[in-house]
Amino acid sequence: MGRKSQSKQTSKKNPGKENNRIIQKRKELSILVDKVLRLTSIFQAACNLTKSWDHHLEIYEILGEISNVESAYTTKSKSIPRRANIEKYLKWLNENEAQYEGVEISEFDGYELGLKAVKEFKEDSLILTVPTKVMMTEKNAQESELSAFIQIDPLLQNMPNITLALFLLLEKNNPESFWKPYIDILPEKYSTILYFRLEELAALKPSPVFESSLKLYRSIARQYAYFYNKIHTLDLPVLKKLQDIFTFDNYRWAVSTVMTRQNNIQLGDSDVTAFIPLWDMCNHEHGKITTDFNKEKDRGECYALRDFKPGDQIFIFYGARSNADLFLHNGFVYPKNQHDSLSLSLGVSANDPLRESKLSLLTKLGLAGITHYNLYKGDNPISAELLAFIRIFNMNQDELAKWSSQGLPGDLVSLDTSSAEAVGAAIDKRAYTYLLTRCGLIRASYKKDSDDSEPETLHRKNIKLLKECEVQILEGAIKYLESAIQKLPTAQTQV
Repeated sequence: MGRKSQSKQTSKKNPGKENNRIIQKRKELSILVDKVLRLTSIFQAACNLTKSWDHHLEIYEILGEISNVESAYTTKSKSIPRRANIEKYLKWLNENEAQYEGVEISEFDGYELGLKAVKEFKEDSLILTVPTKVMMTEKNAQESELSAFIQIDPLLQNMPNITLALFLLLEKNNPESFWKPYIDILPEKYSTILYFRLEELAALKPSPVFESSLKLYRSIARQYAYFYNKIHTLDLPVLKKLQDIFTFDNYRWAVSTVMTRQNNIQLGDSDVTAFIPLWDMCNHEHGKITTDFNKEKDRGECYALRDFKPGDQIFIFYGARSNADLFLHNGFVYPKNQHDSLSLSLGVSANDPLRESKLSLLTKLGLAGITHYNLYKGDNPISAELLAFIRIFNMNQDELAKWSSQGLPGDLVSLDTSSAEAVGAAIDKRAYTYLLTRCGLIRASYKKDSDDSEPETLHRKNIKLLKECEVQILEGAIKYLESAIQKLPTAQTQV
């Protein structure tokens, strides 16, 4: 105890020594940041997944070192549990004319905080209204001290979500911020992949989301390094404020807040990226879009997507999004997702002797630049675009010449029975068989997780749910393709 006390006293008596220590840490940090920027700049998209993972390991390790260095000279304010801030939050909403009679903030198992009905709401009835003045928007950022930076930075000019993230960091560090009650109710951390440990990210394989996660993580790491250098080299007053609070941990928190909560609303004549307090505490359920912006009353309005009884959690529909999208950008998986899909990486090999002919035909249909096609959940898992690709991919030279001679081979991209007859059973059998084999191989790669040594964290639970949903899509597609092949006219299936 005596030594610690002595150390503190010495530090106070020698502020120059403390400054030197901070300067040294800054130099060390700058070297690490440059490494991240270099690594995220040289990466080639054509790398295979093994190289991509090795590349991620390097980035992850350096960011870990950065976090250690940053934590050594940044003071972290003591966090207060979200629930303890609810009363001040509601008071702020009331003072600013938000209307939410019959609704209260409550905790729900598996959801953390959400909105609970304390009275009956009929479908399509108005549940709550949120005035524009309590929303935090990119427009607020543009009208703030951050505007000087926005005006000279092309990234901020083209990416309002990043602008909102930086503005959120500034406001979070401002004790007098108008939005302080809103910021204090936000989660301390999120279940986005930016918070995943290495073993959790690795557990995503063989899901296509594994590759998407690495790309997203790499993108955020690059943004952090880019803005760190800007903040510490440009001479702008607002950047001086950001210097002590712009850390990787803070940036991933701000980015995750934006990813999980941002919405587009129309203010004036343009769409604006915004946080919408209270409304953004509604969790997702399948249904219909029941939120709108009322220009005349200058407020957002939320209507009931179904009947809600007292005690029910109030849900809204986030839109027709796949579980991969919800997992990546919102940090959850919705097992009942009727809009779910699985991304397949498909393309014509550079070694294919018929490559040019196939690409020419794909170009006519506007498909040449597409590298990923979706399998969908439900009775019709194959889109018209995917069907066109597998048909063209499996054509021989004569068939390619025949279809290329036509002006616009629309029958290839149609699911109609008449179009199938025009294409012919021979081509469709090869196409369906190819996709059936591909789906079977992918399905076989989803081995059942047998490692029970790791506790089932929220991250692992989401990974498990995601992969289960993807297997369901694959199994549905396999069943559909087997049936489709059986229904083809047998007399015309000779190649």
